[in-house]
Amino acid sequence: MSFCISSIFKKSFFFIFLFSFLICSSQSIDSSAFYKVSRICVKGNHKTKNKIILRELPAELRDSMPLRSVDFFKKRSEHNIFNTQLFVYDTVYTCIDHRDKTIEIDVVVKERWYIWPVPVFEIQDRNFNSWWATKDLFRINYGFALGWENFSGVKDNLVLLFQRGYTEKYGFSYRLPYLNKKQTLGFNLLYVFGRNNEVTYNTEANVPRFVRNYTKYLRKEHEAKAGIIHRPNLYEQSTLELVYRNSAVNDTVVKINPDFFSYGLKSISYGSLQYRYTYDNRDNKVYPLNGWAFDMWAVKDGFNYSESSPVNLMYLTASLRKHTKFSEKFYLANLVRGRLMNTDKVSYNFNRALGYSDLVRGYEYYVMDGQRYFLTTNSFRYRIIKPRVAEPYLLRRIKQFSTIPYYAFINVFFDAAYLEDKFYYRYNKLANSWQYGYGVGLDFISYYDLVLRFEYTMNRQFQRGFFIHLTSGF
Repeated sequence: MSFCISSIFKKSFFFIFLFSFLICSSQSIDSSAFYKVSRICVKGNHKTKNKIILRELPAELRDSMPLRSVDFFKKRSEHNIFNTQLFVYDTVYTCIDHRDKTIEIDVVVKERWYIWPVPVFEIQDRNFNSWWATKDLFRINYGFALGWENFSGVKDNLVLLFQRGYTEKYGFSYRLPYLNKKQTLGFNLLYVFGRNNEVTYNTEANVPRFVRNYTKYLRKEHEAKAGIIHRPNLYEQSTLELVYRNSAVNDTVVKINPDFFSYGLKSISYGSLQYRYTYDNRDNKVYPLNGWAFDMWAVKDGFNYSESSPVNLMYLTASLRKHTKFSEKFYLANLVRGRLMNTDKVSYNFNRALGYSDLVRGYEYYVMDGQRYFLTTNSFRYRIIKPRVAEPYLLRRIKQFSTIPYYAFINVFFDAAYLEDKFYYRYNKLANSWQYGYGVGLDFISYYDLVLRFEYTMNRQFQRGFFIHLTSGF
């Protein structure tokens, strides 16, 4: 009897389970179904206005999105918010109600320290390595700068500068990214006065040559700038700026290089119109691992079109960055950049190209001046430390510094460039030929946009070196 009851129970349980499974299967969740955003809540922003954070979300309140896009929405929102460079970290949480087909969103952020009334202490050289070769203390800038990021809580930035040392600078800048209600228009202003006791008057053997006078200022410069910023969506931005510059050098500079400003001039004043367009959907602007970016910069220096004008230049620079993720540990970073310039006449002052902000690794001690160039940099990266967070006991009372994110990569790289120089190539053998460098490096990334790179390289001339950099290079 007990056997029969047990058999009947087992059969009944099987049919009940099968019936339940069929019901659940018939009610399976459709990933293509659209869900409405019913609530968005922002937490942790004591200074930053909500609208600045909400501006970075790919969807707004009452928008609808397919269920399968929720994970992408979450990751993309976190990347966009972090790329504002206003927060130490951010996290986006989503709560999905399948019955009502709604999504509730919670954004949790931790703000950075925004006011930096710190002393200025920096090297003047193109990079740390070129300064370390001489360890010349004269080429140190010192002073005081008040940088107030997120000045009024709308991602605006105010900087007041008082700098002495190698380059004396006094001035201010202010940038307000959003003027209108749609947060698509902004503006920027800048004025800086600078002067130096030393001037780079020429380049010989691809090494800058300097003239110095401890009792006289050899160069003085005024610069004023005003611009309009247009950001129609999350990834595109255009900037149109009108610039005025006045530069003057001492007689000493003109005597040793009459082509410094051309025609033996000691001073020049000119206006400049500059336009820049950027499309950037990379996951992290400080140290990107996935995504791509395109940048185009068009500049017209000087509005006097006569042949005798000392400043009548136009150049176009464009770059494409591609970052590819192969797995959780392997990544590839590629950069292609080029510049075109009209070459009727270029004074030494306007002839800079590679070795400054753009660099072929392995040539840290050199510069490659010229009018046109093509540059490619390539890195294959292997992650050795995944993103972690340290919370030092001594910093626990300072919220903006108590959380220290960090991670690290080993990378193998290869860079190459071709530079064209029509005017000064006789004294600089690296021009009008291909140059390349390759090597291995260690990249360490932490908070407040800190990227520390240690690299061992070899260049085309078989020169080896160990170099330190403080930027990602991409």
